[in-house]
Amino acid sequence: MRFPTATFLTLAAPAFAAAQSLPAPPFPPENPITEEKRILGKALFWDEQLSSDNTVACGTCHIPSAGGSDPRLDMGSRHPGLNGVYGDSDDRFASAGVRLADSSGNLTPDATFGFSPQVTGRRSPSPIGAAFFDELFWDGRATSTFINPETGQVSIPSGGALESQAVGPILSFVEMADEGRTWADVRSKLEQVQPLALAANLNPDLAAALAVDPSYPDLFENAFGDPAITAERIGFALATYQRTLHPDQTPWDLYQNGVSGALNSTELQGLSLFMSGGLRCSQCHTPPLFSDGTYRNIGIRDIAEDNGRQGVTGNFSDRGKFKVPTLRNADLRTRYFHNGDPAWANLFLAVFIYNQGAGPFLDNKDPLVNNVFFSPGTASTIEAFIRGGLTDPRVAAELPPFDRPLLRSEMGPAATLVGNGRAGTGGSEPQMLAFSPPKVGNGQFRVAVTEALGGAPAILAMRDQAPGAGGGGSIGGVINRSPSRVAFRTQLSGVGGGQGFGTWNAAIPADPALVGTQFWMQWNVRDAAAAGGVARSKWAEVTVY
Repeated sequence: MRFPTATFLTLAAPAFAAAQSLPAPPFPPENPITEEKRILGKALFWDEQLSSDNTVACGTCHIPSAGGSDPRLDMGSRHPGLNGVYGDSDDRFASAGVRLADSSGNLTPDATFGFSPQVTGRRSPSPIGAAFFDELFWDGRATSTFINPETGQVSIPSGGALESQAVGPILSFVEMADEGRTWADVRSKLEQVQPLALAANLNPDLAAALAVDPSYPDLFENAFGDPAITAERIGFALATYQRTLHPDQTPWDLYQNGVSGALNSTELQGLSLFMSGGLRCSQCHTPPLFSDGTYRNIGIRDIAEDNGRQGVTGNFSDRGKFKVPTLRNADLRTRYFHNGDPAWANLFLAVFIYNQGAGPFLDNKDPLVNNVFFSPGTASTIEAFIRGGLTDPRVAAELPPFDRPLLRSEMGPAATLVGNGRAGTGGSEPQMLAFSPPKVGNGQFRVAVTEALGGAPAILAMRDQAPGAGGGGSIGGVINRSPSRVAFRTQLSGVGGGQGFGTWNAAIPADPALVGTQFWMQWNVRDAAAAGGVARSKWAEVTVY
């Protein structure tokens, strides 16, 4: 569903109150909204177990209090761009996903990110209000027609963009999946895990639902009539939840509904400027959604870096075009535009860039942004309207329906590195990667070593007391009171000093008695260049919860 510009474009201030506030979100008849599907979708959306390695949920990149986008601003969210070089103008600031791993869960080096989490090529758009768009993603590749990912049949002929979008990241080896992941893998995992087992501070609606339906088969049965878990049903549930993220209680909506004091004098002035024909803001950011759903090239970046909509349609005329985002809750976002460039990482700059024609890249630039001139004061007044008038206070405060649990990734690192390592060939010290949540029942507990001697034999040693304190080892949930023992033996992949890597994949039993158990792990790599012939990583200190 799109809002035609002619219907909602209002140029005269006295007509503002006559415009329509945000209506109820549309939904396809094939997937009507029900409370049972909503609660299932909410559980799936916020469950990091939906990823292969239990580190990424849908919600990881879509935090409500960040306007539905990704608030992470550290180096882990930086993509080096087309040239693969960090620190220059084509870098993108997007969203960190999973570490690259093969179908067996073994980490493999990515050509760009190595063993660090991979980063998407574009800033994450918001799911809040996404129900009103005919296509989703910056390039619109999630179409209105939803194709069942497992059967190839049409599930929703029209109006299913949210369903199309929802199933994409789950099998993406950048965002959530090991390479080669299938829907059968997803189904098998969801049949076994406890919903939201990694999360904390479950919201009342989730806690109440799980008290009655404590497994995913139970939740699917309650939502669909039987316990079968399918890709189509996952898409239906995730889309239903997102359709209930309806941001219709902004001060602008209240003003449209007759609350005269909902906007202050500066915000009203900003609204007047925003709607004025000369500045053209509302021609693309059209009320009530504050987006017209079209695709535009505003010259932010060189088309050679990312051709946008052209990559979907194949049309030369679409080169460099990206979806016009909604301005609702824009003030809550930490980055703007498709590449998340921090040069425009505040709302004032994101507005003022349109003075004198937006970005500097002219190829296929939309003529609508040309010959637009305004002062910093005008930009500040428009900013005040967007900031104060288009922010739904429930979104900012993460109140229902925008409430959410606390993700495991928000609680700190999965393990603490302690002690000292020992370097080997080329002065390279093996690096311990202990990033998996040490949660009882985690069937994908992974511990990796990198930067060791390639091709060398390696062992993962484990203890149940701090290094140097004596004690024993622990593996597979069996506590052992003997000295440090071997948890895993392997021949490292890679060739040469600093190029070796390997992964231990294990399961932590679903035994509540293990909660609170501490253990320590260290990689030991046979390396003649190391003191004593063994190179070592630091110890990883882990506490099961």
